[in-house]
Amino acid sequence: MFASLIIILIHFIGKLLAEKIEKFHVELLSFGAGLMIGTFFLEIMPHITIGTNYLGKFIYIYLLIGFIIIHLLEKFVFQHATSEIELAKDVVLFEEVGLTAYGLVIGVIIAVFFEAYGNLAFLMIIPLFFRAFAISASTDHIVEGIKNKFITTFQFFAPIIGTLSGLFLIPNKVFLFSILSVVTGFILYVVVRDFIPIGKGGKPIYFLAGTIITIAITLFFESN
Repeated sequence: MFASLIIILIHFIGKLLAEKIEKFHVELLSFGAGLMIGTFFLEIMPHITIGTNYLGKFIYIYLLIGFIIIHLLEKFVFQHATSEIELAKDVVLFEEVGLTAYGLVIGVIIAVFFEAYGNLAFLMIIPLFFRAFAISASTDHIVEGIKNKFITTFQFFAPIIGTLSGLFLIPNKVFLFSILSVVTGFILYVVVRDFIPIGKGGKPIYFLAGTIITIAITLFFESN
């Protein structure tokens, strides 16, 4: 729980400093996207693979179901938008939901790490603290103009909610990995769809730096 509180504090600091580092917005956005992709493939997906011990290949069906649900929901909402302004707000809303889902999964992973590794988990989740700052600072523009205070607040406390949920679900591995897989499907869709800069946008070198840092940290812990 203490680790989740630290992530929330770092997230808050990142929001406070976002305006002061405005000129680095594009760089931080690309760097944060690289960190999120690295986190997804090197920390979240391995836990989905572990879930095959309890759900077999059905774990990937749940992952696909999560992906499909968020896609259908997005299309339904977007196609029923009555104006460009409403459409823009819907896009922001989906990006905010994506960040919320990401925070929830990170919270669950924190619970799983401490259950498996004890206090050593503090060292293993240090990268999450760094990612929390980069992502919160770089995604400040995502929540600009959003009117749904409930989602904004829920996203802020998502790591704690995820950790509490993880602690509650850990005894029931089947249910734990079922929920984790569906939410991971949400994240996969929103991250690929909205958070990775497309076309001429973004700074590829910063995106690459984010992914390389994630790989280096993963290899470091694998060798120790």
